[in-house]
Amino acid sequence: MQETLGFCQETRPESCGFILFGATGDLAGRKIIPALFGLCEKNIAPKNFYILLAARTPLDRSGLESRLRASLTKAGFTPSPESFSAFQERTEYMQADYESEDFYKRLSLRLAVLDARSGVKKKRLFYLAMPPAAFEPIVGRLKSGGLLSDPEDCSCWSRLIIEKPYGASLEGAASLDAGLKTSASESQVYRIDHFTGKETVQNVLALRSANRVFEATWNNRFVDHVQITVLEELGLEGRANFFEHMGLAQDMMSHILQLAAITAMDLPATFRDTDFKAEKKRFFESVHPLDREAVVKQSVRAQYAGYRAEPGVAPASPVETFLAFKFGVDNDRWRGVPFYVRAGKKTGLKKTRIDLVYKKPDLGIFKHIDIGYPNVFTFNIQPDEDITFSLVSKHPGPKLCFTPRSMRLDYRADVKEAQSYPTDYERLLIEAMSGDQTLFLSSFEIRFMWEFLSSFTGTWKGGPQASPLYSYADGTAGPAEAADLLKKDGRAWL
Repeated sequence: MQETLGFCQETRPESCGFILFGATGDLAGRKIIPALFGLCEKNIAPKNFYILLAARTPLDRSGLESRLRASLTKAGFTPSPESFSAFQERTEYMQADYESEDFYKRLSLRLAVLDARSGVKKKRLFYLAMPPAAFEPIVGRLKSGGLLSDPEDCSCWSRLIIEKPYGASLEGAASLDAGLKTSASESQVYRIDHFTGKETVQNVLALRSANRVFEATWNNRFVDHVQITVLEELGLEGRANFFEHMGLAQDMMSHILQLAAITAMDLPATFRDTDFKAEKKRFFESVHPLDREAVVKQSVRAQYAGYRAEPGVAPASPVETFLAFKFGVDNDRWRGVPFYVRAGKKTGLKKTRIDLVYKKPDLGIFKHIDIGYPNVFTFNIQPDEDITFSLVSKHPGPKLCFTPRSMRLDYRADVKEAQSYPTDYERLLIEAMSGDQTLFLSSFEIRFMWEFLSSFTGTWKGGPQASPLYSYADGTAGPAEAADLLKKDGRAWL
C-alpha cells in the first residue's frame, strides 16, 4: 500500500560543475565520491552536471577508473556497467599543483570547456577536502584567477564547501575565517557537518513543527533532562596521526552542539536558511561556556585502556577518547533543564541518539508515586534510524502493575524506499548545489564551538590535578565516573 503524502517541498539542485580538491584523499574516497555516485544512481543529481577531480597524484584514465571502482565498492555500491560508465563519462581528473598560478589558469580553461560541453553557465561548486591550512591560499588563488564568481556580479555563482577541523584553536579558527573572507563572502562558504544531513536529525524539527502535541511539551514544564549520546564501537582504525592532534573533544564537539541546537532551538518562522540560522544563533547565545570550576565538576574525560598500544600513538599520550559533561541553557524554554552529553570511542557499540526524558506526573492519583518508568522521546540517529516515544501502561492481569510500552516510527521499515533516501553527504551536496545554507554552519557557530571547547582544553592544560584522565576497558560504555555524573543528580544514562 502506497503511503499518502501531504505537504511536500523539494530541494532542486542547480545545473553546475563540481570540482573536488584533494580527490585522492581518504575523505574523498570514503564519503564524497560515493555521495556523487549516489546522486547520479538515484537520479537526484542536477540535469546538467559534471565532476572534475583534482589532486597532486599523477593519474591516467585507467588509474582513475580503478580508484573510482575501489571507492564505490568499499562504500557498499555494486554499480551496473551502465551506471558506472555513465558516472565515468561525467568525471574528469586533473593533476594539481595548488601553489602554481599555471594550475589555476589550466583549471579555468578546462572548466570553460566542461561548462560548454555540459550546458552549465559558470555555476561551480568547489569542495576543499584539504587540511585547513590550505583553505586560504587556494581560495585566494581561485579569486585572483577569476574562478570565484559572485551572484551579485552575474547570473553565475561559485560556492565553497569546507570540512572540519575548522582550525586548531579559537585563534586559529578566527584567523582561518578572516582569511576566507578576504576572497569569498559568507554566502559563498558552506561549512559542512555531516550530522546535520542525517534523516533522523532532519525529522526532529519537522516533527516538532507539524505536530502540536509534541511542541507543547518541548520545554522545562514537562522535560526533566536531555541526553545526547555519540558512542562508537571502533577505535582509531589507522587514524592515529589525526586523532593524536585532535582528541575526541575537538573531533566531536561540532556534532554534539549541532544535535543540541536542532533539539532545543526555538522553531523558526520559516525554513528559509536565514530564519533557521537566526534561531540557531539565539540558542547558542543562551548556552554559556563552562568556566574552569564547572569543567572540573561537570565533566569526565577518559581514555580506553588499549589506546596507547595503538600504532602511531605516543606511549604516554594524554589524548582523551571519551568525554561526558553537563551544561545548561539560559532561556525561558529550557532554564533549569540539564543537558547531559557523552561521546566516546571503543565503547562496544555504535549508538548516536537524542533522548528527552519527561518529568513524572505532577497531577492525578499517581503524583506521589514513583511509577518507575519515565516517558522518553528518543531519536535514534545511527545505526538505527527511528523515533520512539515510551509510554507507561497497565500490565495485563488482575493486579495494577505498570510496564513500559513504545510507539515507534521506523525509517527503514520499507527497505526499497529507504534505499532511495539520500545519505547525509548526498543531502548536503544537494543543498549546496541549490544554494541553501540551512544545514551548513555559520561563522558564528564555528566561533561559538571553539569558545565552548576552549573551556575544556584550557582546564585540561592544568594537568591531572585539575582534570583527571580516567581509563575505561575497551568495549565498555565509558568509565564509572561518567555514570556518577548523572547519579549524583539522581539520574542515569539510558
